[in-house]
Amino acid sequence: MEQSTLKLFRITIPGLISIAVFLIFFSTIKKTEILNLKLIDYTYISFIALIIGTIYHLLEVRNLITNFSHKRIDLNIKHNIINLYIGTLTNNQQQYLYQKNRLKNIFYKIVDNDESLKRKGSLVYFNGLLWTSTADLFIISGFGSVIFLLSSVHFIYVKSVFLNWSLIMLITAFSALFFHIIAYYKHINLSNDQIEYIETHCIVQLNQITNDVLHQMP
Repeated sequence: MEQSTLKLFRITIPGLISIAVFLIFFSTIKKTEILNLKLIDYTYISFIALIIGTIYHLLEVRNLITNFSHKRIDLNIKHNIINLYIGTLTNNQQQYLYQKNRLKNIFYKIVDNDESLKRKGSLVYFNGLLWTSTADLFIISGFGSVIFLLSSVHFIYVKSVFLNWSLIMLITAFSALFFHIIAYYKHINLSNDQIEYIETHCIVQLNQITNDVLHQMP
């Protein structure tokens, strides 16, 4: 999966999930089937999803869930890369490498110049999409569950329907969280697989790139 495709999906998917919740909400109020609603032109649904997803992305809503695990994934890569370096590093040198994602840049520079690592990288990108999409589903479904629960108090004539949908969305949210955690551990394993390949086949290149970075140290 190309990074450009990945970025597009990461914007579009939360938009599509939001539209689905929106349509369920209004079809419940109108007591009609979703396809009978005249709220939006379904030929433009991808464009609308893109707009919603862009706003969602700019507000960094996803970070509420992914921030912790993203830091752990990054730290795992950094620790492994610095441990592969053959040589002795002073405390100042280690601090310098940890700053400004220098260790991750070393990692990605090696990945981008090796075809086997690129192929492994495509698996990482796909798993990354699952990791972020399950986070989106958890956030939006969880929020939707609360909205539907509150709406059951106001819209008495469809109270039972709103309560049912609230329960369904709550179950969906926690199921998404479960799979998000699985995707996180899978991501760690995939990264470690790349690290092991680097240790076996690219250790000289890693040392050279790291030394080049250290030579830029003030």
